[in-house]
Amino acid sequence: MSRVETIGRATLYLGDCRDILPTLPKVAHIITDPPYSERTHKGHDDVAAGKRRDGAERLAEQFAESTDGWIVWMTDHTLAPTITQRLEGVGRYVFAPLPYFHPGRSVRLAGDGPSSWTDWLVVSRTSALHRWGTLRGGYVAGPGWDDKERMGGKPTRLMQLIVSDYSRPGELVCDPFMGAGTTGVACAKEGRDFIGIEIDPDAFDIACRRIEQAQKQGDLFIAGAVA
Repeated sequence: MSRVETIGRATLYLGDCRDILPTLPKVAHIITDPPYSERTHKGHDDVAAGKRRDGAERLAEQFAESTDGWIVWMTDHTLAPTITQRLEGVGRYVFAPLPYFHPGRSVRLAGDGPSSWTDWLVVSRTSALHRWGTLRGGYVAGPGWDDKERMGGKPTRLMQLIVSDYSRPGELVCDPFMGAGTTGVACAKEGRDFIGIEIDPDAFDIACRRIEQAQKQGDLFIAGAVA
């Protein structure tokens, strides 16, 4: 049995999303930022070679079974085509990948050549969302966007914008790769319910602390407005 923490409007699960997602009811939307690892890149190459050892196709199926709403999947340029193909394969309409551009960010620690300042959002929907409206065509980091909790994390402001674009107030958003909980923090700030899943116990504990703090700050803001 995985560890489960309920913090206000958030429910957090410690464990593997591949095991936990099938046990949960459907959510309104999935917004997630899985790791971009060398192992994942090798898996992508195996899929291209017909070996099908990458988990992308299985995750696409599980995500599609878990929501009839938006799936916003953050990735890199290497995996974006594979993720697009798999989401299309489960009957979703997939938009051209959207850039998240963070000028000055350096992720290349060694070697020759340019650092990558861009991540990509693979966004897909079902036909039920065809009247959602026009959304922004990408995201550019601004001042104060360097508040990442740990390596590989995303700025809170970025996740707030994504959450506000791809969900409505009061809806249930799920992040199956919660990490340090930035999507959950964004949901607390934007008035969404949240389900997070994380396999790393240390990251899970950080997420619990951050989401609890964000919800308390939201409660204080509401109380101050009422007073």
